[in-house]
Amino acid sequence: MPQTTIILNNQRNLDYCKTMLSELPLDGTKTITFADTDETSTARQRRLQWMWNGEVAKSGLGADDDKDSVHVRAKWMFARPIMLRDDEYFPTLCNAFLDAVKLSETRPADIRWFTERHISTETMTRKQRAEYLTEFQRYWTGKGVNLTDPSLQGIDLNIY
Repeated sequence: MPQTTIILNNQRNLDYCKTMLSELPLDGTKTITFADTDETSTARQRRLQWMWNGEVAKSGLGADDDKDSVHVRAKWMFARPIMLRDDEYFPTLCNAFLDAVKLSETRPADIRWFTERHISTETMTRKQRAEYLTEFQRYWTGKGVNLTDPSLQGIDLNIY
């Protein structure tokens, strides 16, 4: 049996874990390890995010035709509200920036510059990234984009 990691975050996973334990041989050939869950966003979440960015870019909907541009816009639309809510210093920085470019003729380019440099999905916790992905999915599926089902990638966005 390959190494299996089970995060105990719902009843289904707990039941699965109990079943796995009850089926193990008592011959010393298996080791069980309990560990605190790493709260950083996962590689699976990251892969899903970039897959979706590509799917949106290929859809022809919206103003972005490459996955990097989709990513920047998504950070502004979905990561920024999470950071405004959860980060201690980001609201001050963001509000000062928005005040500074309020009347700028280059405001869209300024917002892109700010987003690229000051909004990061890499610093999000697993829970925040799940929220970000859920909002991304809700928005784009509402526009008719057929995004890959996260459960097919081993991700349950509803458990966070």
